[in-house]
Amino acid sequence: MIRLSPGAKADCLIEIAISVEGRRLLKASVTAPARDGRANEALLRLLARNWHLRRRDLSIVAGSTSRYKTVRMAGDPRQLIDRIAPEIARLPGW
Repeated sequence: MIRLSPGAKADCLIEIAISVEGRRLLKASVTAPARDGRANEALLRLLARNWHLRRRDLSIVAGSTSRYKTVRMAGDPRQLIDRIAPEIARLPGW
């Protein structure tokens, strides 16, 4: 799960945090406003850039109008884990 803060000063992945339910979530911020899907698109571009994926392989499958989002990544699960795990491990809170 990703917690998105739109209208921020920078587009960045912030940290891994614990939700009130005790689940890990990725906190991210984007400069785009939460209007007309702009923040959602900015988030997907941010994830693609940071995780070295193609933008077209990412989509929001839940939470399009919420701060809390679920993102689908197309591709081989093992390759995705190998590509993304080192990037996530660099974030505070991991």
